[in-house]
Amino acid sequence: MNPPDEELFARAPEDGGEEPPAGPEPAPQAGLKKRIIPDPPEIDQAKGRKTLAFLLALALAAFLVMAAVGTLNTLADPYGMIGTKLLPTVTTSDRTIKADFIEKLKQPPQLVVLGSSRSMRYEPAYLQQKTGLRTFNAGVNGIGGTADAWAMTNFIHDRWPDARPAYFWLLDVESFVPFKVQGRTANEPRLAQYVEGSGTIQHTPAAVARSVWDNRSSVFSWVTAKDSLRVLMNRDKVKRTYQKYRSKFLPDGSLGERSWTQREWDRRFPKSVKRYTDLYRNAYKKLDPEAQSYFERTLKLMNDQGATPLIVLTPINPKLLKVIGPLGWDERHRQVVDYVTSLESKYQFVFVDITDITKFGADPQQFYDGVHMTTINTRRAIDYVLQQAGGLPK
Repeated sequence: MNPPDEELFARAPEDGGEEPPAGPEPAPQAGLKKRIIPDPPEIDQAKGRKTLAFLLALALAAFLVMAAVGTLNTLADPYGMIGTKLLPTVTTSDRTIKADFIEKLKQPPQLVVLGSSRSMRYEPAYLQQKTGLRTFNAGVNGIGGTADAWAMTNFIHDRWPDARPAYFWLLDVESFVPFKVQGRTANEPRLAQYVEGSGTIQHTPAAVARSVWDNRSSVFSWVTAKDSLRVLMNRDKVKRTYQKYRSKFLPDGSLGERSWTQREWDRRFPKSVKRYTDLYRNAYKKLDPEAQSYFERTLKLMNDQGATPLIVLTPINPKLLKVIGPLGWDERHRQVVDYVTSLESKYQFVFVDITDITKFGADPQQFYDGVHMTTINTRRAIDYVLQQAGGLPK
């Protein structure tokens, strides 16, 4: 039989520090009854010290592992972001290729094509056929790119100070994404000299440390470490890959002709969807002031040279547009158009928007992915733009 509640919660004599009074036991007071709470068990100090030592050792081991990963990735620099240049990179530097080609030109170009990788199949030979001007394609890959245009324009100008080329500038809606100067540009010394924040070309400890900090998410990455090991173990293969990529470019700076295939589209289009979906969801919420600054400085430099650039807002495949339009592309497109047209009173240029491919009769199947067109479409784009602009601006 269970004892009554009075017995469960009765106070022991020692609780009050005195002997209980004689006579009948008083009735329990109303309200909560006092429970007898046992003392907590004593902590084993030896076990506590062992646990602390284990956690410290684990933290130290993790630190040493990450330090080793960071050191490996800094020295191997598989993406060319740090600028150590001790080993070949797994990425290909079209900026170096373009700078080499420009230095080998026997005469200055009369027309310069600028832009991202989307511009690379705008053929100088076709533009020369249409305009009569010796043309060089100075476009380089990478989202963003206004700093690249600034660097290329300066590099060509300094190479031929007396030349007065015209400019065919293929601008992307994504040219104004928030960005830091890409390492591949900052570490090509012939271009880096024109770009702010490109101190890595000095290869000073402070410059390398700053570059490591700026690219810390890559430097301390296991994925990067895997590529670093690949570079270390396959130097010759990496060099051959670079030479193969270099051979794809013609001396006029453009990429050689390549026919469209269903297999390439099936491989590349899903990557375009992921890349631009991530961009608009996570990063591109407004036009970046630094990108705008480089854009306007480049316009001023061109005007100071006596040029009125032809600026073309580049096309996008309707299938990709259907995905990213609601994610922010439609709004960014309006902002870019409004921004560029707002500069017409300050700078001399002609602006043509061909983001809608129906304007110039592009074939939606003649895209390698969501944004890169074959020459079938780039030629149609050139014809339309020159017609709308009445030829190249004088």
